[in-house]
Amino acid sequence: MVGFAGVELFRVDGQVALITGGGGAIGTAIAGGLASAGAALVIVDRNLQAAKATVDALRAAGADASAVEADVTHEADVQRAVRAAVERWGRLDILINSAGIGARHPAEGYPLDRWRTVLDVNLTGTFLFCREAGQVMLEAGRGSIINIASIAGLVGYNGNPAYLASKGGVVQLTRALAAEWATRGVRVNAIAPGVIQTQMIEGALEREPEFYAAFKQKHAMNRFGTADELVGPALLLASGAGSYMTGHILAVDGGYVAL
Repeated sequence: MVGFAGVELFRVDGQVALITGGGGAIGTAIAGGLASAGAALVIVDRNLQAAKATVDALRAAGADASAVEADVTHEADVQRAVRAAVERWGRLDILINSAGIGARHPAEGYPLDRWRTVLDVNLTGTFLFCREAGQVMLEAGRGSIINIASIAGLVGYNGNPAYLASKGGVVQLTRALAAEWATRGVRVNAIAPGVIQTQMIEGALEREPEFYAAFKQKHAMNRFGTADELVGPALLLASGAGSYMTGHILAVDGGYVAL
């Protein structure tokens, strides 16, 4: 039909996306989705082999992609990764902050070094990439930043105080940047997944089967999600389909926060 917008709104042809934690399950899935919608990809991971594996898969599917080894907590690494995107393609349009870690432990004996590590990766790393990529986007007058938060940033549960604190920080950082950059062409949103079935979660299931069995029942769909189920929400927020969305925390959680 002439004059009606449709699926083309979700295209990101000619745009460049940088994904942190891009060698992990969630980062790889979102990278594949963005590539299928026309984006070139910079896959950033502290594990270079994992980043290269994602890039190899993207290239095999016909995408333009490169791998960058970087630690999200190191300011110089962050600057180098963003610079690599700009030097190769001359632009940076989309940032996905997917790098993150968790470390369950009761609050009363939570080790300080573990607390600092979780906050450094999940919150400070997200801030650093937002800041560096944001400078490029603000200069261009366009861009979309998507932070991977968590239901842990929206609700409370036991045994993971650093993770909850870090993801709550990501939620508020998202809102702060969205408010600050809303009139300058840069949108900042977050996806708050429920439990996503990844290799990391498989290990946790083995260690704490009773906790995760009860946790699953708190998801209204009575199941955990898959990395592929985050691709559609990411495309919405990255593309013109989400052009009037900023500061939004999109729960993709099988109904967890609805209960």
